[in-house]
Amino acid sequence: MTLDKHRIAGFTLLELLIAMSLLGFILALLFGGMRLGARSWDAGEIRAENSTHLALLQGFLRRELSQVTPFHWKKKADMNLAFIGQPDSIKLVAPIAVRLGTGGLFLIGLELVQDNQDNNVGQLVMRRVIPEAGSVDFTALETAEKIVLADHVEELNFAYFGAETKDAEPQWRDQWGNRDSQQRLPYLIRVRVKFSNGRVWPDLVVAPLIGSDTGCAWDTSANRCVSE
Repeated sequence: MTLDKHRIAGFTLLELLIAMSLLGFILALLFGGMRLGARSWDAGEIRAENSTHLALLQGFLRRELSQVTPFHWKKKADMNLAFIGQPDSIKLVAPIAVRLGTGGLFLIGLELVQDNQDNNVGQLVMRRVIPEAGSVDFTALETAEKIVLADHVEELNFAYFGAETKDAEPQWRDQWGNRDSQQRLPYLIRVRVKFSNGRVWPDLVVAPLIGSDTGCAWDTSANRCVSE
């Protein structure tokens, strides 16, 4: 009996093609798994970064809104408080942390600035400036440097809980700062932000540390409100 020399010599062409096809299929699966793992890793890093950024942003806003100061425009006859709350913006006076620049009281504005290329998306922007001795309004904020706090913002909404007068029942309002309520600060300030990229922003509700009926001046050296 004789052996088939062709079978002893090696694989047939068909067997080689099948082996190469299986190898390519295995390599494709491995490469796809690696790409999926890399995308999952990148997505996890982005989510972690977004969560960290949102936590820092909410902490910053909570700190600033809680330190709203009942600052009076000294040169105006009605001595109204320097506080204007609108549905999509807020202007107030509060101290800024020294690590962010010069300490002391600042005029601060928070608003949504629309993107020139996409009117449905904008930026949460802060403007700040040290008030001058003769300041009677927030005009100085118009030329202040713009600081971007968050991108991809679709909606920004503020609401204010309080009573316009001492005898009125407190309730949520979409604005604060008319003639009757400019002698008082709201009890609570709520901030709602909707992002276009799917980031989740829980409602931020802040109670100013200085009571709405407190007549006082901010002492920067003592970092507290003192009676006038």
